Amino acid sequence: MRTLVLALALLAVPALARGQEKAPEGDLAQLQGEWKGTVGPERNIPVLLTIKDKAIRVKITAPDGQEFTMEGELKLDEKASPRTVDWVNFKTPAGEETQPNKGIYKLEKDKWVVCNGGPGNPRPTEFKQGEGGPPNVIELERVKK
Repeated sequence: MRTLVLALALLAVPALARGQEKAPEGDLAQLQGEWKGTVGPERNIPVLLTIKDKAIRVKITAPDGQEFTMEGELKLDEKASPRTVDWVNFKTPAGEETQPNKGIYKLEKDKWVVCNGGPGNPRPTEFKQGEGGPPNVIELERVKK
């Protein structure tokens, strides 16, 4: 009986390990949680990012108060210089898939600066706001609970 219990326990360990995803590491681990900032030409549109593992939810509040939510995934390369971020597998509020949005980023404790090229556009090479459109620089602060 003892042998049977031990054998069942040993068989269960790999099954449990397969069910658990690897915990985020590096910059992705530091980005876990909520981040807030403002976007738009006049920096008057609030945005709230919620990151859990590599999944991200982006909530935007339009000037008229209407809220929009999009979900997707982050792919980071912290070995690149500057560090890169790809916003992938996003869908619009209407359910349409978007093209990847490639960007660069800086992360400093509770401040995250991102410069995105815009969906389907090339990745920016410097942290510089475009004139009237991409690239877009966004400064985000961690939401403290």
